[in-house]
Amino acid sequence: MLTTNLNRPRAPWRSPWIRQSQFLWWLEIKTAKPYCTYYFGPFANSLEARRNMSGYVEDLVAEQAEGITIKLKQCQPEELTFSSDSELD
Repeated sequence: MLTTNLNRPRAPWRSPWIRQSQFLWWLEIKTAKPYCTYYFGPFANSLEARRNMSGYVEDLVAEQAEGITIKLKQCQPEELTFSSDSELD
């Protein structure tokens, strides 16, 4: 017999019916060297995210990261940092 727990609350970002506009704001910052993707946040709105962006970039530059790209996204990342030993050529 298949049973489900209907009383268990679901995290809002896991719900299939949630709209994109209900997600919080995150900065997705990628570096080419080392090949990494970082998510910084969450922020309540895009203005708050933009105000904090330079601090994260300054830290990565101080760590000698190269090829930095930034995207402002409404999402719920499953991982906050992703890195790979292989680099894209």
